[in-house]
Amino acid sequence: MSLPLLGCSMGDPAGIGPQILLAAAAELAAAPEPDAACLFLGDASVFATYAARLDGVEPPQLVSSAAAARDMTRKGESGPFLLACATVPQGLVPGRPRAIDGAAALAGIQAGAELAAAGAIDALVTAPLSKQGVAVHAPGFKGHTEFLATLDGTAHPIMLFAAPRTSRRCIENAAQSGPGDRPARDSVAADIALLTTHLPLASAIAMVRPVTVEAALRRLHAAWHKRFGREPVVGVAALNPHAGEHGAIGGEEPRLLAPAIRAVADDAIDARGPYPADSIFLRDELDVILALYHDQGTIMAKRAPWPTVNLTLGLSYVRTSPDHGTAYDLAGTHGADHAPMLAAMRLAAKLAT
Repeated sequence: MSLPLLGCSMGDPAGIGPQILLAAAAELAAAPEPDAACLFLGDASVFATYAARLDGVEPPQLVSSAAAARDMTRKGESGPFLLACATVPQGLVPGRPRAIDGAAALAGIQAGAELAAAGAIDALVTAPLSKQGVAVHAPGFKGHTEFLATLDGTAHPIMLFAAPRTSRRCIENAAQSGPGDRPARDSVAADIALLTTHLPLASAIAMVRPVTVEAALRRLHAAWHKRFGREPVVGVAALNPHAGEHGAIGGEEPRLLAPAIRAVADDAIDARGPYPADSIFLRDELDVILALYHDQGTIMAKRAPWPTVNLTLGLSYVRTSPDHGTAYDLAGTHGADHAPMLAAMRLAAKLAT
């Protein structure tokens, strides 16, 4: 039986993407029982450049197709493999971004999306890129989430930051629970979903309406259930400080959020709140939190003491990525941490199987 095959887009050639892909895939392959095999999507010369700077890491093995990579996993090889689908012009220097390289980053994403939609790979893992650099070649590009959703024909993707799926605490809770108890939580903290993603704050606040919040809760409930196998308890973050303080600091909570929560309750969706945004993340009973705008959710995700994984819900396939950017200042150095990329690979492998 072959390992799940993860397609991994190269990201910005001058960022840490190629480097952390190499390091994470090497650790994945070295495990006694590897979770998955990786098929890199990008330029061979870029990966050779970074492999030469890493101790004990070899460049990926070139293959002609995803099918060829899958055949090799059936023979016991765990990769990483490389499908050359992009060309980076000469002169690349790690840590020095060039607008011209956005074309190669874009080609890796497009190849991964096509392979994932066709079922040629089992999941897509994307390395960080420069939105500005890609937008030079794809005007209007806002980020992976929106771009992949458009290619996949998904109208309303959900950006979700997934916490670790197993923990000592989860195991202890499971051991202590009785036959009638609710199943133990899968993670040490709630996942975080975003109502709005890459919008100016004023535009994001304007999107907070009963109809949009209700629709988001329904999509989130269905998509989370599909990916993780059980119905979640969803907490809704408030818009105003102290959840409006009973109207003293704004009336959006009872006027815009509470009606949406009541509406989905009629269909047995367990949504709770709205809770103050500065304390909702401390609530143990929640599986996933719906944050109303980008930074309300991502600040907590980036401050977590573990590597959270960016998971796009609503696509026809599994897509994950590490929750950080290109980190040009670390590219080509030993300071780049591949743990978030490894977490993204492992979650993708788990969901793909």
